[in-house]
Amino acid sequence: MRKNCLFFVWLPFFLFILLLSEWVEAQKESLPVTLEIPKLVAEVNGDKIMKTDLAGECLRLYGMEELKDLIKKFLIQLECSRRNITVTQQEINNEVERMAKTFKFSTQEWLDLLEKERGMTSEMYMEDIIRPILAIGKLAGSRMNITETEIQHEMNARFGEAVQVRQIVLGSRKDAEKVWNDLNANPESFPSIAKNRSLDPASQPYGGLIHPIRRGTVNSEIEKVVFNLKSGEISPIIEWPAGQFLIFRCEQHLQPQNVDQEKVREQLITKIRDVKTRSAAEDVFRELQNRAQVDIIFGNPARMAQVPSVAAIVNGQNIDQTYLSDICLKRYGKSVLSDMISKLIVEQACRKQNIVILDADIDREIREMAIKYLPLRQDGSPNIELWMKMKTEESRMPPEVYRTNTVWPVLALKRLSRSLVQVTEEDIQRGFESNFGKKVRCLAIVFDLKDQRRAQEVWEMANRNKTPENFALLAEKYSMDPESRIARGVIPPISRYSGQPTLENEAFGLLPNELSQIIQVDENWVILYCLGHEEPAITNINDVKADLVADIFEKKQNIAVAKYYENLLHHAAIDNYLTGESRNPEIEKAMRAAETTK
Repeated sequence: MRKNCLFFVWLPFFLFILLLSEWVEAQKESLPVTLEIPKLVAEVNGDKIMKTDLAGECLRLYGMEELKDLIKKFLIQLECSRRNITVTQQEINNEVERMAKTFKFSTQEWLDLLEKERGMTSEMYMEDIIRPILAIGKLAGSRMNITETEIQHEMNARFGEAVQVRQIVLGSRKDAEKVWNDLNANPESFPSIAKNRSLDPASQPYGGLIHPIRRGTVNSEIEKVVFNLKSGEISPIIEWPAGQFLIFRCEQHLQPQNVDQEKVREQLITKIRDVKTRSAAEDVFRELQNRAQVDIIFGNPARMAQVPSVAAIVNGQNIDQTYLSDICLKRYGKSVLSDMISKLIVEQACRKQNIVILDADIDREIREMAIKYLPLRQDGSPNIELWMKMKTEESRMPPEVYRTNTVWPVLALKRLSRSLVQVTEEDIQRGFESNFGKKVRCLAIVFDLKDQRRAQEVWEMANRNKTPENFALLAEKYSMDPESRIARGVIPPISRYSGQPTLENEAFGLLPNELSQIIQVDENWVILYCLGHEEPAITNINDVKADLVADIFEKKQNIAVAKYYENLLHHAAIDNYLTGESRNPEIEKAMRAAETTK
């Protein structure tokens, strides 16, 4: 399992240290403010992308975010200077070593991982992440103290008793009450109703199954309700913000995991420190900001016309816009250029086919997404404002950037690939069987392909005691798949045409309480225990045909979009002078032909 770094949740707060003006002047030689970026950064099928274009796009996408972080760090440094607080290099080295040990890496392995996965050099990590974090800790003082009560609370949240539940999310109380009555009449229909009626896209495909709920990890009202449910019991309707109504079914209560608290103590402390640091950073910055004079000019057209070269003025000192631009170029230049190249390839294809995407087309696409993924308002209209708020906060993009950089390319590729999408009668029949046909409820234990011997041993243990309770214990102990292990073997019901024919054939051939053979599914060995078969809730295909056609069209369209873009990319002549990468299909084709002739 890949080890993830908890520190990156702090990254938006701390990007570049901007100190007092005297300190900046003394350090300018060591700061990579003037970047070695060529005037021409890329060519795509003859169209040029200049450095000025790239700088403008980096500023448009990340300028405001980076500026806010610069101001935060500037104020933090000012306060450290005022209170004579320093962070030594030895303290930084100790913290890096501690973090590496927490995630079972050597210090060098840890730094190499950061550079490989995050593009962050060791110097950037120490100066732009660790130093500010340690400074915040010192400024926060006693607010950073961690108590034994907090450690025990985190222990319970990660390893304590839990409840495995399914959930259904609905958009009105009327719908919720109807579904609740149906569920109480037939509790076993919960997975089917969740898949067909729930508005939660994450749990819907799995029949409403979600990760086990532990104490202290969810809203207190939900926690109280689910922990009081008995196995198989349906919860009352719980009203939720944004006009949503939740219904839960308890699958089973899970005992606390048997872990050595001392062995995980450092990780627990790291998680608590993470939360405290974020909270302290917000508190400290709020206090500093209340005492500071900050004039943000960037993003304000009127002010930018008055002082075009200044991004902000903090306590009378300027943050230069060129400095901000160079920071954005340094941090995001390569990734932004890659996106610009991708978008330019799509723009070229649209020009060639005289396809024009209007603002009204983008508005319509956003409206359709809001209808699909969010509950309608009380008056039946789509909640477009909430959708835009969610997507812009999720991507940290201004609305206009979300429209031009996310919605426009998708809409353009849909138009370009539209003729490639067809829904056949065979597609509809398979979709009906997959969504509404018979299903098999199973428990599963998953092994790595290298662990065939272990799979055989576990199969024999399961075969000696063919009960769901025994199989669940074996799944919790031996399954390498985190979800099935935590859920004690519970997996979503298996349907036809799910994309795993070997698994489907084995499951549909099992009788209730029967154990499967050891089967290979992709890169894993899998053992199934059949709990029973679910009969179809809908038998007439015409009742759901229109919905099936729309769903299948969307899925085939997504595939067509990906293939179409892949084809555009394959035939594009691209020179990326920022990364030094170049490819020209025509030249490569000619070279292959010459080699063949030779």
